[in-house]
Amino acid sequence: MSIDSLQIILREVQQEVLRHQYASALKIIRDAKIIDLHNIYLSTLEQFVAKLPLSSSKEFSQELAMENEQILSLLIDRSLRDQERRTSKRSDRFIAPDERTVMLEKIKNKYFQHADEFIEKKEYGRALEDIQRVYFFDPLNFVAKEYEQKIAQLAELNKK
Repeated sequence: MSIDSLQIILREVQQEVLRHQYASALKIIRDAKIIDLHNIYLSTLEQFVAKLPLSSSKEFSQELAMENEQILSLLIDRSLRDQERRTSKRSDRFIAPDERTVMLEKIKNKYFQHADEFIEKKEYGRALEDIQRVYFFDPLNFVAKEYEQKIAQLAELNKK
């Protein structure tokens, strides 16, 4: 992936976040992670977006939204610089991911995507089931833990 294509993808992420379309932004980030598995800032960006409060939640405020926009811009910039740095210092340490690793990432992404679809339908139990399937492939997945918390919060809000 070239620095230009990553830049286009991350600008798309930024636009989705600004429109509060977090599920869509996460899907784009996960696709970028498959292409650039060694970019630690993409993982950080994914975790950051997964934690963003919904615009309908009590935690959301304009001040917090502006602060989050700045953090988002910083993470995007760092992601681009990381790829640029690694591209200029290519060595045997940074080998291309094998097919198995790519397939596992795609499977995890599919479960996250299904969970997002269930969340939109307010089917929180089914969303939680798909998130828990991620643990089969990645038992310590931080994003899955964040999703579980967010699903629990949404389910609680939906009861009221």
